[in-house]
Amino acid sequence: MLGTLSPRTAPLAGMLVTAAARSVAVSLAFAVSLGACSSTGGNPTGTGGHGASATAASATGATGTTATTGTGGTGTGGAGGRPSDPPVTPDLHGRTFDIFVPANLDPTKPAPLLFEIHGFLDAGQTQTPGPDEEARNHLQPEADKRGVILVLPKGTVDPILNKYVWTATDACCGWDITGVDDVGYLMGIVAEVKKTHKIDDKRIFVFGHSGGGFMANRLACDQADKIAAVVSLAGATFKNQTKCAASAPIAYLQVHGDADMTVPYAGGPPYGVAAIPPAPGAIETAQDWAKKNRCDVKADTSQPSIDIVTDMPGPQTNKLVFKNCEGNGATELWTIHLGVHSPKFNASWAPAVLDFMMAHPRP
Repeated sequence: MLGTLSPRTAPLAGMLVTAAARSVAVSLAFAVSLGACSSTGGNPTGTGGHGASATAASATGATGTTATTGTGGTGTGGAGGRPSDPPVTPDLHGRTFDIFVPANLDPTKPAPLLFEIHGFLDAGQTQTPGPDEEARNHLQPEADKRGVILVLPKGTVDPILNKYVWTATDACCGWDITGVDDVGYLMGIVAEVKKTHKIDDKRIFVFGHSGGGFMANRLACDQADKIAAVVSLAGATFKNQTKCAASAPIAYLQVHGDADMTVPYAGGPPYGVAAIPPAPGAIETAQDWAKKNRCDVKADTSQPSIDIVTDMPGPQTNKLVFKNCEGNGATELWTIHLGVHSPKFNASWAPAVLDFMMAHPRP
């Protein structure tokens, strides 16, 4: 997981370190030293899309290149009494991403697009944090089977903690960074991929883990009329819901271990560091999205449990399902009993993630 920044990545601009940020950084560095937020382990053979079933490439984009099509938040969304998206300009800002295109993709037909957003990762061990995340989830082989284009975006590096982070919510995680527009960067990836591939605008999906889960929530809040479905693993939405526009219904799945000590299942500041603003818990996050998706207030708890992890007997994962949601706004919470922050998933995990997403395209 540790490494240096890729030389292709543009330098950060406008870094500002405040006294408060330093306090957070010192406390967080101590907390991280007690237990890293991501599980370790070498990359298994064939992970990161290097198998025969897919092609892998890097889309670099020139520094300062701006994608001018498909701008988000310019008065779009907001139907049915919902607020409009905040203004967003899709722009790579010289940053890079990895893309995995299924070998047998029909170039004449629009394909679904899936983001896999990595978590809070050390910057000294790997130059490509996305494949580190993919090595745990194995979404790429499943995406390849289903004709889904997978992209692995790259966060920027916190100058004090020396970790890849996303500027997602106030609870996570770019406390030492200013001038970074991650929503614009991610939507810039969509615009960039559209230059070379047909993309189905009704099937743009987002998966994120930990800090990436916070970023997935941020993208859902800011670009709900462009994203079909989001799966957040051990992430959370905004504690202050006035910061989350959610201009349209969006399918939302929260997956969280109830023994997570990094992003607490019950809510609170990540790592237990008091200087960090609190994040809502898993149940609160699911309830917030159920409310925005105008689902039934009372959730269905009668769904059968499922087995998605390898290191505890199954079925260990309970489902909470909010029904009768508006449009494609299905909302669910999967609680991994005794699950930790970075679970070891079995072979049913990736199909379950793709099943949820593919079942909920935008209308």
